[in-house]
Amino acid sequence: MPKYQIGDKVYLQKPLVLGQIDQLMDLLEGTQIPKSSNPWMIKKALGEKIYVAMAIVLVEEGKSPKRDLEELQKNADEIRWSIDHLTSIGVIEDFFECNPIASLLERLAGAMLKSQQKISVGLRGPLPSSATETSPNETKSSGDSPPENANLS
Repeated sequence: MPKYQIGDKVYLQKPLVLGQIDQLMDLLEGTQIPKSSNPWMIKKALGEKIYVAMAIVLVEEGKSPKRDLEELQKNADEIRWSIDHLTSIGVIEDFFECNPIASLLERLAGAMLKSQQKISVGLRGPLPSSATETSPNETKSSGDSPPENANLS
């Protein structure tokens, strides 16, 4: 678990919890990050959002990752004016080690496939044991009736 001294605080980076993922998804909505990126390109793609993103993924030692927007903004401002360039690159690199996105997406895709297969089998279900009976009050049809105004000549 990576540890960083930023300003007068110590921050930890752990695998994200669902709440952090939600916050990152909201923050990064509409942001395009190149597939083959290095930390510098990621920082450039995120622009000003990088500081809030770091505030989301870095949790002050001894504190909970659960923080409201106001607290995240405060942490982002502290990080922005306290983090050095090498540490910021380390935070970005460590993020992908703590949160192997490709591996997570593969597992999610596998889980979705398994769920679809279970749903598909459940929808087919067992076949009925006997054919449906026609009640004696119903008349059997030998096919469609011709339309009333059909020309039969």
